Amino acid sequence: MIETPSINKLAMKWDTDLTAAFHTFNQYTRRLEESYNQLQNRVKEIDREMALANARLKDKVQQLDSLTIYLNSLLSSIHSGVIAVNLEGKVSTINMAAEKILKVIKSNVMGTRVGEIFKNSDGGTSLLLLALEKKKNFIDVERKIVTNQGMVKWVESSVSLIKDTSENTIGAVEVFRDLSEIRELETRLRSADKLAALGAMAASIAHEIRNPLNGIEGFSALLGRDLDDSDPRKKLVKNIIHGTKNLNKTVTELLVFARPFRLNLKNSSISGILDKTLFFVTEEIKQKSIQNVIIRKEYDLDIDSLKCDPEKLQQAFLNLCLNAIQSMPSGGNLIVFTRSFGNDESEGIQVGIMDTGMGIKKEVVHKIFDPFFTTKQEGTGLGLAIVNKIVEAHNGKISVESQENKGTSFYINLPVKCNYESDTFGSRWENNEFLISQYL
Repeated sequence: MIETPSINKLAMKWDTDLTAAFHTFNQYTRRLEESYNQLQNRVKEIDREMALANARLKDKVQQLDSLTIYLNSLLSSIHSGVIAVNLEGKVSTINMAAEKILKVIKSNVMGTRVGEIFKNSDGGTSLLLLALEKKKNFIDVERKIVTNQGMVKWVESSVSLIKDTSENTIGAVEVFRDLSEIRELETRLRSADKLAALGAMAASIAHEIRNPLNGIEGFSALLGRDLDDSDPRKKLVKNIIHGTKNLNKTVTELLVFARPFRLNLKNSSISGILDKTLFFVTEEIKQKSIQNVIIRKEYDLDIDSLKCDPEKLQQAFLNLCLNAIQSMPSGGNLIVFTRSFGNDESEGIQVGIMDTGMGIKKEVVHKIFDPFFTTKQEGTGLGLAIVNKIVEAHNGKISVESQENKGTSFYINLPVKCNYESDTFGSRWENNEFLISQYL
């Protein structure tokens, strides 16, 4: 019983400590609860700020999407070609007009070096790469380019450097337009002016030249008839007659080239026209005793019918085939083929006439369709010009590839759907006088 006060004191002290501990615990609990409430409020505040930021970001993304769509639509609507490259010269942007002009597909050229898509026709550095190298812009530069498909085009380009916000160059962009059709029209206009002058001259001199020629030829024939075959003058008379025929042929070629003509359109078989042409070629080979010439026909008969003037086309094909035979005096191969070309919008028949002859010098290939240009001693330089005129009258195009001592290939593209010229010759020219004159 003596220890009771100590126990009571101990119990009282324990109660006091426990009360203090609970009090302290309650204080920390309240502080923790206040902190938690503050944290919740802060989280709610952050959530509101995040929602607001997300809304603003969403608006910005929508604005950027709208801007991207607008810029892409703008690029697609521009009729000029647009190509952008990075510092490595690889394509980062290309619009629809550029795809159309260069005949490429966007997905195939993105990330490709621009030099692999097209290059300057002289083999020089691409204007985009030159701008990056020289750190300068180029404005309205007119030049010829060659696409990776071998097409040659005239373009007018402006190239500007692309810079970031710190004025560091990060690439270059080229805006260009295709001048090929304009240049072709200008060439045609110049040719039309020349033809107008040539036609006036041909009309004025044809009568004055042909009448005396016919007289000379007729009197020479009469004179030759009175001379014996052993008479040396007989050979001179034959030379006179041969010379007058050549002059008459030249006047005929001049008139055929200078005057407009009407196409006598018919649904015709191209292979049939070529077969008739090759009949004359075979006769020419026999007459001139040309040896070792092999003629090979490779026709694609799946597409063979075409609305055309068969006589005019035969005239053009014959001229090309005879030129091919003349280029192979020691023999060779003459290959004539047909095949389809193009797509649904522009389709037709391609006629190819290929030989393994002497070929044409590289420096004069581009001149062979010019009037009066010839590499033959006795040529007038009008044969291929007339061929070109006949092909163009059918709204077609003719091209040539040639290598010296390896041969020459002519490709004639004749469209299935086209509108033809209505220019006319007089009726006397409808009988294919030029074709007949080849065998006078």
